[in-house]
Amino acid sequence: MNKYHIMFCGSILLLLLGVLLAAAGVLGADYLFWLGVSALAVGLLLLGSWISRAYTYICPDCYLRIDVGVKDALFALPAGGDCRRLYCPKCRRKTACKAKRISLRMHVY
Repeated sequence: MNKYHIMFCGSILLLLLGVLLAAAGVLGADYLFWLGVSALAVGLLLLGSWISRAYTYICPDCYLRIDVGVKDALFALPAGGDCRRLYCPKCRRKTACKAKRISLRMHVY
């Protein structure tokens, strides 16, 4: 198990913990709610970081490989299937770019 597996599993666990703590905070103590919201935020950032490292996107017009950041990984609009609407710097427009999975084994030392 490499660090990217741990990133993905940790982000999912933090998202679940955040939902549970936020729900418990609504019913009970106020500090549990804010602890749950912070766990959700950290889980989303960790998930976005994993997505930006695990996937690259290919522009269908010019075949440029687009590496996205955390913000684009989380908030880019889906365009059906495994495509997302991303801004291509070469074409200078938003197109439905197809996702391509990157082998994360090349990052393991």
